[in-house]
Amino acid sequence: MRALPISVLLLLSIANPASAGPRVQPALIGNGPNALINRINTKKLVEKGQGDGLLFFTCYVSPEGKVGNYLIYRETPGAERLKKEVGDALRACRFIGAIYNGTHTDVMFSGTVVFRVADGRPHLRIYCNQNRNDIAKGNDFVAPQLVYNTPDWAALENDPILQKVKTYLQNGALEASITVDANGTQKDLKVLLEDPPGFRLGEAFRKIYATAKWIPGFRNGHPVDCTFDYAFYFKVWYIGFEHYGGEGQ
Repeated sequence: MRALPISVLLLLSIANPASAGPRVQPALIGNGPNALINRINTKKLVEKGQGDGLLFFTCYVSPEGKVGNYLIYRETPGAERLKKEVGDALRACRFIGAIYNGTHTDVMFSGTVVFRVADGRPHLRIYCNQNRNDIAKGNDFVAPQLVYNTPDWAALENDPILQKVKTYLQNGALEASITVDANGTQKDLKVLLEDPPGFRLGEAFRKIYATAKWIPGFRNGHPVDCTFDYAFYFKVWYIGFEHYGGEGQ
């Protein structure tokens, strides 16, 4: 049985009844034939010997729900087949697109895939968050989603700190704790970890995200204030940076 952590009623509960449609809506997995959860071939995974596994992913979702760049990370040991299957599914799936201030928008989506096998039968869950407690309890929680065009992405190429990183051809990752209120306004950002250390990546990251706006987090269909862990990965090329922003644990 494939169960989604997001109720269909979520789409109704966040709609503004005085308007033609919702003013704000996160990107959602959905449950159509091209939904991510239905593009993952659980039968094939069992046949190939995939046991229990868990992984995180973050991906760009266009206003039309198409997936662009994605990154899969922190998979549990033995989840290699699951990781490949999720990657194939991300390239082929379609999300329900996000809405911000009444307009369809592109966002960064972060999720968790949990795969279990019981009595030879597969069980797949996909969560729209990466909070350990919410996943363990199966809570209906959609983490805040970054409105893609709001950070200062130009700083990736222009910031002197990141130019030093580019000179040394260093890939990197950051972990931060971010607080977003029920209106999607970023209230606080704390850098928890920089890898590699010594490049002042956290300082550059705070500059980039100083202008960031968010689709607020939704719990049980209602926007909420929340603090969540967020991971930011980037790869350095001679021509510039390739980045992946997403919530992480």
